Amino acid sequence: MSIANILIRKAAADEVRSVSTALNALSGVERAVVDLSTNRISVEFEDDVVNLNQLRKTVQAHGIDVLSEWKEPF
Repeated sequence: MSIANILIRKAAADEVRSVSTALNALSGVERAVVDLSTNRISVEFEDDVVNLNQLRKTVQAHGIDVLSEWKEPF
């Protein structure tokens, strides 16, 4: 299990909620939480089922710019 931190460019609250819903629907994602005050999405996920690249592409597919991303062991 790992935690991905995805920094995004400022987006509307409804756009970010949509991305959070999409991330939570991915197989292997335990929980995706958005912090609008820091423009950061934290995602707890299973490394062997989903990877950081898939998470980033899911965010970008919703029209939100990803500034950076990194992963931490959980």
